[in-house]
Amino acid sequence: MLLTVQIVNYNSRENLARCLDSIQKNVPPGVETQIIIVNNESEKLSGETLCSSRAEIVEAGENLGFGRAHNLGTKSARGEYILFLNPDTEVLSGSLEKMLGIFAADEKIGIVGPALVSESGKAAEEHFGFRKTPFSLVKTKLFGPGREVFQPVQADWLSGAAMMVRKKLFRELGGFDENYFMYFEDVDLCLRAIKRGHQVIMNPEAKILHESGQSFSDNRQKKKYYYSSQDYYLRKHFGPWQAGAAKLLRLPYYLKNVYFE
Repeated sequence: MLLTVQIVNYNSRENLARCLDSIQKNVPPGVETQIIIVNNESEKLSGETLCSSRAEIVEAGENLGFGRAHNLGTKSARGEYILFLNPDTEVLSGSLEKMLGIFAADEKIGIVGPALVSESGKAAEEHFGFRKTPFSLVKTKLFGPGREVFQPVQADWLSGAAMMVRKKLFRELGGFDENYFMYFEDVDLCLRAIKRGHQVIMNPEAKILHESGQSFSDNRQKKKYYYSSQDYYLRKHFGPWQAGAAKLLRLPYYLKNVYFE
C-alpha cells in the first residue's frame, strides 16, 4: 500500500524536521510513503531542512493558504490515501496503522482523523465534532466544546491538522474549496463528503501530537481569517439570512478578538 503524506510549510521549518522524522519512525509494516511538501514561503525550501527524508517539494512561491496549497500538492499524489498533516505535528507510534485500519471496515468511510493531543497527552479542545450550524457555532462560544471520546466515533468534521482521506473521494469532491484561505475548509470538505453518502470517523486510538498555531504569530490576523472563513461557510451551506444572524450574535466575540485582544 502507498500512503501519501502531504504537508504545507509556512514559517515552520524547525517544526517540519521533527514532523518528518516522526513520520519515518512510525510507518506501519507493508506501507510505503510518498511525502509531499508544499512550500508556501517565497524562499525555497532547502534539502537541509528536510534532513534525510525523500520528500518531494512543490514550490508555491507565495502563501496560497491551506486549501489551495494542498490542492496544488495533490496533483502529484500517488497514494490510495492522502494524509493531510500540519508541520507542527508529530506522528505517534501506531497512529498511521490505526487510521488506515478504519478504512478497511467499510468502503463508505471516506475520511479518518486521529485524536490531536498535547505533549502532556491531553486531547485538544476542538479537533472533531458534529455539524457546525449558525446555532452550534454560537453555542460553542457560550458553553464550550464537546466531551472527549474513547472509541471510534462518527463525526461531521475533523481538523485538517491531521486528516486522512481516500484520494479517489478527494478528487471526486474537487479538493478543498479554495475560497477559504485558512480555517473551515476541513469542515466544508467533510460536510460535502457526508452529503455524498460517505462517513467521517475520528479514531481516538490513533494519536498525533499537535502544538497548534506555530506557523502564524499574528493572532489578530488569524482571527480575521477565521471569521472571514466562518462567514463564507455559513453563507455557502445555510444561506445569507442564517449567516447574518450568526454574525450578529457573535459580534461581541468578533470585536473582542479582532480589535481588543
